[in-house]
Amino acid sequence: MKRKTPIDTIMIHCTATPPGREVSREELDRWHKAERFEPYTDPKTGKATYAGYHLLVHLDGTYERLRPDDHRGQHCTQQDMNNRAVAICYVGGVDNNNRPCDTRTEAQKRTLLTLVRTCRGRYPSAQVIGHRDCAPKACPSFDAKTEYKNI
Repeated sequence: MKRKTPIDTIMIHCTATPPGREVSREELDRWHKAERFEPYTDPKTGKATYAGYHLLVHLDGTYERLRPDDHRGQHCTQQDMNNRAVAICYVGGVDNNNRPCDTRTEAQKRTLLTLVRTCRGRYPSAQVIGHRDCAPKACPSFDAKTEYKNI
């Protein structure tokens, strides 16, 4: 579904998986399909994607586009964020005991910084926050609002 409101937020998320455990696009898609997230259907391929984030950053720093920015996400129902935010998710976010922990690799940190800068270039008035800044959870397991405040 196309967005109903302009983008005013860049929201950072994590997959809540332990260090070193990669998450594929397909796995994330299965998780979100099981949660009955609203899919995005690619008009070129006709393939539906249930993954609710716009971008997924892998352990090695590579990233994948999961849905276009102009289509609403499925990542945070609070404050109408699905309509207002671009969602960037990195793989990781918990320790081996499933406790919140900043597990970002150096490659992920570099890629996240680049993606946040790119999004801020497209949406200069957008605030950068973590999921935890508007929902009662630890995601993304670091203070994104503070880390990216000068971008």
